[in-house]
Amino acid sequence: MDIRPLDETEVEGFDSEREWLDAYLRRFGPEHVLKKAPNDIPTLQSLLDAEPFASGDEAALELLGGAFGDVVAETLGFEWVVATDEHGSDFAIKHPSRMVLAFPRDMIVKRVEAGDVINMTELYQGVVSALEEQIAADGVARDG
Repeated sequence: MDIRPLDETEVEGFDSEREWLDAYLRRFGPEHVLKKAPNDIPTLQSLLDAEPFASGDEAALELLGGAFGDVVAETLGFEWVVATDEHGSDFAIKHPSRMVLAFPRDMIVKRVEAGDVINMTELYQGVVSALEEQIAADGVARDG
């Protein structure tokens, strides 16, 4: 698997998605602001019940997954990267010195497509716990 940092266009794309989501949330009041912190999780949960997220719009769900990934990345000190393997390239969050990855944008899309009921708090706690276990198990730092 090849891992590379986001390029300038990809960073701008993420920033644009965050701006769109912030503008969407401001329609419900100025207190609805995402801060890339665990207290964003209830807001993300509420978004799952709103359009365009509730209808399963893949682009909207990826955006929601990106916001979820921002929270997990901030919690664990991960960074956004592009991971490429024989199946293609995708956005992931990665530990800065270990080969520990997660794909939060896909997590949300795949769960909704499977018809799963998503509890964002449980998902957040489970993902953070699993990644912490992977970090602990990967005792040797390596470039990734």
